[in-house]
Amino acid sequence: MTPLRFKFKHASADRAASSSIIVEINDGEFRGYGEACPRSYVTGETEESVAQFLDQHGKDWTNSIESIQSLKEKIEAEEKLINRNPAAFAALEIALLEFFSQRENIPIEGLLKLPLLSDDIEYSAVVGDSGPFKTRAQSIIYHLIGFRDYKVKIGKDPGRDRKRFASLPSNIRLRVDANNLFTDPEKCVNHLKSLGREIWAIEEPVRAGDIQGQSHVSEAMKSRIILDESLYLKEQLLAYKNFNDTWIANIRVSKCGGILRSIDLARAAQEQGVDVILGAHVGETSILSRAALSVGQSLNDPALAREGAFGRILVTEDISNPSLRFGFRGVLRSKRWNFASLPGLGLSINPESLF
Repeated sequence: MTPLRFKFKHASADRAASSSIIVEINDGEFRGYGEACPRSYVTGETEESVAQFLDQHGKDWTNSIESIQSLKEKIEAEEKLINRNPAAFAALEIALLEFFSQRENIPIEGLLKLPLLSDDIEYSAVVGDSGPFKTRAQSIIYHLIGFRDYKVKIGKDPGRDRKRFASLPSNIRLRVDANNLFTDPEKCVNHLKSLGREIWAIEEPVRAGDIQGQSHVSEAMKSRIILDESLYLKEQLLAYKNFNDTWIANIRVSKCGGILRSIDLARAAQEQGVDVILGAHVGETSILSRAALSVGQSLNDPALAREGAFGRILVTEDISNPSLRFGFRGVLRSKRWNFASLPGLGLSINPESLF
């Protein structure tokens, strides 16, 4: 568990430390690393359930999966089991994909037949449900860095949130995240309208999977709805086949069960007319930030926004060199890290940091 540089709070959790589980696969010559960020309020997984899954299946699956093709076959054959343990499988899958890439001496995008990384990638500022003073301090820092896209968590007290949102810069694109805070859609609408800000999208305003409530909030606010806890399995996408311009899928690699399943879900969403955001878990290491870059290379249309790449800005100690983090204006310059020329994820993992 890695301490965070500052406490991060939202309606479903309050974090002062990350809780990633790292998987290493090696044969003495090549090594692959993967990461799970279990969130009980998203997929029902815990650190204990991830450890149990890996203890039960990790060795056998690693020994039986010898190529990307056999990995895809395992995903298809064990779909129901992986659906119950997506974060656990994500750690195993990412490690396998990097191991195969290292073995072939190609970037992970080369293994997946995706365009190699060379673009500048812009990330969103993310503000937790902090008090007005801390929100203002974070806003000033983000403004000085040059962020133009903000995601802000909301809390239960509309008066407190009005003070918080008043300190945000005026010239930003703003979306909010309620983390399923409201059971009454109308109460959610009243809360959001009281903020006095233009909001282009609202993430999980009501209970997960409450399509009627989500639609009500969308219509009343004239804003789009971002599906996070409501959408981590491909089968859940079918419930949102109507009014596709309302919905946005938040694709997070750990939540969705790894890189391949995230690509599959993201492409299915876009084919259905649902736009995509590439999200991140608070406190994830550079392994998951790097894995999300691979998913981004697979999209038919660019992601509407990206979260993550905080690196050592958030965690006190990242496990890799480089520690992936955005720079001025929230931009990560992938050419700087030379990912198109390095095998696997292109990260050098410090083994001592895993214990």
